[in-house]
Amino acid sequence: MIELKLYDNEVKEMTSMIVSFWKCHNGIVPEGDDGMDDLKAWTAEGHKLYFIVKEEKKVGFVHLGSRGVNPDWLEDIFVLPEYQNQGIGSTAIRLTEEIVKQYSGAFFIEAASRNLDAIRLYRKLGFDCLNTITVCKDLKKYQYDVIKEEKVCGCDFEIRKYKL
Repeated sequence: MIELKLYDNEVKEMTSMIVSFWKCHNGIVPEGDDGMDDLKAWTAEGHKLYFIVKEEKKVGFVHLGSRGVNPDWLEDIFVLPEYQNQGIGSTAIRLTEEIVKQYSGAFFIEAASRNLDAIRLYRKLGFDCLNTITVCKDLKKYQYDVIKEEKVCGCDFEIRKYKL
């Protein structure tokens, strides 16, 4: 069984999870980063932070943020690598949606355009309305590979991934 448990000052466990999140997403953790800066930001007013719990074990987290009145943006979701591809993330998103539904008429998720798997998952879970589009001007294009091209609103865009 998967459930969400509201963060309640379990600093060591959450900061360790945050460091793992950045390692998995970027391949590195900024020098000296112990997760505390993110933890402080993600527990400030307008945010909610939950552990994803499977059979009483904390296996990830969900971070909700507010860009208005209530925290209805899924800012970050993370499942430890050894628990990925088991439906835990999908279940956590559905549980988060039930929380948000109690006080908001919409639930928002952002994904980097290069994160095609996440975009496909979010679409499968019913996220079917474009809300905002973020465009970027890469100032050091040599650092990126073009992985796909898309047309949005009649304009051509490249989806780029950082060269490792």
